[in-house]
Amino acid sequence: MKKLSLCAFILVFSVGLLYARTESQDSVKYRFNPVVVTATKIAGVQKDIAASVSVIDEKLIENSVANSVFDLVTQNVPGVFISERAVMGYGVSSGAAGGISIRGIGGSPVTGVLVLRDGRPDIMGMMGHPIPDAYSLDGVERIEVVRGPASFLYGTNAMGGVINIVSKRSTEDGFNTQVSAGMGSFDTRNYRVAHGGKSGIFEYHVTAGRNETDGHREESDYEGDFYTAHFGLNLNPATQIEFNANLTDLYLLDPGTETTPYVDHWYDLQRSGADVTISHSGKLGDSYLKMHGNFGDHKIYDGWRSKDHTIGVMFYQNMKLFKGNGTTIGFDIKQYGGDAEDSVTKSPYLDYTEKNVVEYAPYIHTQQLFYERFILSGGVRFEKHELYGSEILPKAGLVYHINNSTSVRLSAAKGFRSPSIRELYVMPPRNEELEPERMWNYEIGLSKQLYHWLNIETALFRSKGSNLIQMQGPPMQFVNTGEFDHTGYEVSVNCYPVEKLILSASWSKLDLQDETLNSPGKKLTTYVAYDWLFARSGFNFIYVRDLYGDNNHQNPMSNYSLLNIFTSFNLTHGVGLKFSVKNALDKEYQTMWDCPMPGRYSTMELIYNF
Repeated sequence: MKKLSLCAFILVFSVGLLYARTESQDSVKYRFNPVVVTATKIAGVQKDIAASVSVIDEKLIENSVANSVFDLVTQNVPGVFISERAVMGYGVSSGAAGGISIRGIGGSPVTGVLVLRDGRPDIMGMMGHPIPDAYSLDGVERIEVVRGPASFLYGTNAMGGVINIVSKRSTEDGFNTQVSAGMGSFDTRNYRVAHGGKSGIFEYHVTAGRNETDGHREESDYEGDFYTAHFGLNLNPATQIEFNANLTDLYLLDPGTETTPYVDHWYDLQRSGADVTISHSGKLGDSYLKMHGNFGDHKIYDGWRSKDHTIGVMFYQNMKLFKGNGTTIGFDIKQYGGDAEDSVTKSPYLDYTEKNVVEYAPYIHTQQLFYERFILSGGVRFEKHELYGSEILPKAGLVYHINNSTSVRLSAAKGFRSPSIRELYVMPPRNEELEPERMWNYEIGLSKQLYHWLNIETALFRSKGSNLIQMQGPPMQFVNTGEFDHTGYEVSVNCYPVEKLILSASWSKLDLQDETLNSPGKKLTTYVAYDWLFARSGFNFIYVRDLYGDNNHQNPMSNYSLLNIFTSFNLTHGVGLKFSVKNALDKEYQTMWDCPMPGRYSTMELIYNF
């Protein structure tokens, strides 16, 4: 495996060097340090941040074979893995489909990684986890992934990291519409329309889409309708109002495992959410007030019916107290919970009475530039939980710019997760004696830019913690496990040798001790894309090794490699055609124990812009 990863790096480096010699440096216009906001809530360039942050931009979103946000993240971000079992969709069963693992932290279902939409938490209020099928790529402009704890800014659930989905905005005057329709293997179909525009002080972008498939196994049908909306209003140069909303309506079947297949295990899910943000720039800095909520209505074959919510208010103030300083002071409050019933069993041993939990927290984060080279940062959050009292969540970091092309960063941060309502109160595995999960993450990273067209990022980390919540038995019950100690490293290479060529690669190696569920020990990803006269072609390659279907190294799965290929053509003005092939090498593989993934399959999409 060492030889394979070394060869991949040499290939990326060598091809980049070849093209770099054929083009002048003046023609190379690439940005290795995009502006990010998730890691600090202050917009800043990536190289000035002590945390490990990955950014998936709009160009990569448009030129990929991914079906969802999670699919795209696992294809491009080191240290992150998402389990799958179908052509489309993940499902909401206990089989860990759609399980997100960042450096081994995530859980089953995912409660240790926080998913945000435009900075607001997006979780199932009763269960404490996101619904993976709810995140299509429609209306998405950018995805920011924080690898490592972000609890000092976002509180519970951000122990392993954060995935922030940023809505698409219209930035140029005028109006545009895109309509597309596609079809593919397994009777896969997709239709979508996107429309946006900007006029004077008003801009907007709205989308509607539908995905369907019969699936590659019996009883794996999937239907999903997705709607997004963004509206922005510039009241004056200093004050803006922004509204974002999403609605997802899903109907899917769970085929079960290959050994124990299911019949008519259907899930009917509806997720919705919205937020309103008022921002103002004044003498004291930039103020942000966000009111947010997300809601769910779930119906399942076994009689389960539930409604859940997460609602809250977020306020923060960004200030420059003196030269070289950036400080954020904020306050969050949210309530999450829901109500459920079981129309079939009506068992007296199941507690479905409505439960709600309130959390609130003030926090502060500051960073200071010294001698034009050192950026020292620190922050602390005082989390107040209705059940567990107060939790102090500190963070510290240092970035040292050795020169204009080389930076070293150090960080230490505490991660935290309070038990979900499901784990405490709902269904027989519940345990009202559970304690919160806690973790400290220590990290050192290096960023190096070479020849204006090649950038290398590395990170070495160690995460020590205790009280991970797992289901053990018999009898099956949620319990706090003992201490854990995770270590690993990540390498990312981005290469833009000429204007029309993109090359990137990432490698991660994790030593997770016994927390091996759906978290590969090694993962390699590469991405290559090239613009021709009227077309763009590319491929994505993924290699996964040391993957297990359970903790304690149980249920080992075969190592696998995937090659995904795409080509898009501009046929005439405004008309495009895109072909893609997933698993082009027709490999047999699993990302979940006893759930075979599809072999080679292809899709074709016709796109019209006007």
